[in-house]
Amino acid sequence: MGANSTRGSGKRIAGTRQMNQTIHKCRAVVAGLVLLVACGLPGLVAAQTAQKEDVPEGRSRAASGAAKPCIECHESSYAIARTKHGVKSDSRTPEAKGKSITGDPADAMCGSCHGDLTAHNQTPRVKGLVPIVFGKKAPAEPQNEACLSCHQSAARIAWQGSKHERSKQSCASCHRVHAPKDPVTVAETQAAICFECHKDRRAEMYRMSTHPLKTGFLTCSSCHAAHGSSSSRGSLIKDTVNETCYTCHAKMRGPFLWEHRSAQDDCGNCHNPHGSNNPPMLKVRMPYLCQQCHQDSGHPNGVYSGNQLEPAGVGTASRLVANSCANCHMKVHGSNHPSGARLQR
Repeated sequence: MGANSTRGSGKRIAGTRQMNQTIHKCRAVVAGLVLLVACGLPGLVAAQTAQKEDVPEGRSRAASGAAKPCIECHESSYAIARTKHGVKSDSRTPEAKGKSITGDPADAMCGSCHGDLTAHNQTPRVKGLVPIVFGKKAPAEPQNEACLSCHQSAARIAWQGSKHERSKQSCASCHRVHAPKDPVTVAETQAAICFECHKDRRAEMYRMSTHPLKTGFLTCSSCHAAHGSSSSRGSLIKDTVNETCYTCHAKMRGPFLWEHRSAQDDCGNCHNPHGSNNPPMLKVRMPYLCQQCHQDSGHPNGVYSGNQLEPAGVGTASRLVANSCANCHMKVHGSNHPSGARLQR
């Protein structure tokens, strides 16, 4: 009994010693970790901060001479590399002409349009250091000068003195040069850009009879030259309204043996090209449209109204129903038939 008790107490003492040794080792490890954290963590954090900021706290990037690639702050703008401006093999592009101030080749095109970005790169949080800022809120003249330094020929040759130039519109008001596909150059989205300013035309385009802009089959630039033209009306792509309309409606051009003077003078005398609730885009429905010119007494120039509508086949009914005047005078743009003096054939 005594011997067994002694052996049992010996085992307990040995087990206690092993446990104490383990505890001492754990305490030593914990103490070492605490010491490491206390001494090394601030230095590690400082090193990471310095690496992230490139300069010590309290000093400007200009004082250290550090320079960061533009992409670190303007990553979304680098979609321009997928546009024509970002083609390095084309000597005309900003990518080929520009010189990087940071040593990063991807920054070469930025300075070509925005000017010398050295000061902005050194103190990026200071406003007003970017020489040329693009957008509707920035002055238009510096923006347009930057664009016209390359884009002066072809469609932009009439920009000086154009309606958009006189109204102080910048190129960036319509164009999104950083987008891989500039919306104003895509048929399906061009009208939406124009409608941002021309809201009255947006309303007309939603009338019953319109040109097919909503489907992208036709665009605003099919008729209008946004950068200016020789036309005195609406910056049309041709000198006159009729010449512009004839680019699509060639069969209305003539010459005709029997001309309808109103149609040959100006298509806008009868049609509203941006949309109408009268087919086909007539400003006023017939016969009231025709009666604006033909108001003499007696047929064929009699003035009629809906109050004179009689049963079909009687009196003036044929001159009011359906296409009205065009029921008989269907060649309203002109006729080449020998007996078509009344534009009936």
